[in-house]
Amino acid sequence: MNTTSGTPKFCPPPSIQHQGNPYVRDDTIFIKIMVDFGDTPKTSLPYALTLNPGLPMHVQQAMIKLEAERRDQQQSNYKHLHLKIIFLQL
Repeated sequence: MNTTSGTPKFCPPPSIQHQGNPYVRDDTIFIKIMVDFGDTPKTSLPYALTLNPGLPMHVQQAMIKLEAERRDQQQSNYKHLHLKIIFLQL
């Protein structure tokens, strides 16, 4: 048997138990969420979404920042290498 914890506060049972409720169908509740990624660059989203959601938020943010710095460094190295190749071809 599952014990409830935050569910009664999140969505009080009387508000969803009435007949014809559009949010409950076949013992399944449908909810809509909106996620604000704030200042997370779009290029970092795939990495950010792979992180363990159980990690504290400050740890996740630090890991995303490190990954963004690593990608910037990698991109910078690629540009320098590309310029060297072009220079050597001239």
